[in-house]
Amino acid sequence: MPHPNGGSHPFDAKHSFAKAYGFVGEKGTSFRSNTGEKIKAHQSLAKDRVTPVIVFVGERNTHGRACAKCWGFRLDCGGSRIGQCAEALDRAIR
Repeated sequence: MPHPNGGSHPFDAKHSFAKAYGFVGEKGTSFRSNTGEKIKAHQSLAKDRVTPVIVFVGERNTHGRACAKCWGFRLDCGGSRIGQCAEALDRAIR
């Protein structure tokens, strides 16, 4: 994954990546995506083993990963469609 090159197709994120990463926490969190799929998000690192990422895992597959550069975008740094997960997580943050 080519993090941190940034994403594309922005959405209006209400919270920063740092806040989202903290909300997900070490144990992860679950929520429903914009499409109604149950998503499990967990903290991880990109292939460089330095860049923090949030990984979105659905009921059938991994949807993608968001880093600070692609947080707030519908496509992550690698071109995966994460908008339905990232937007839903952004709304779930308390």
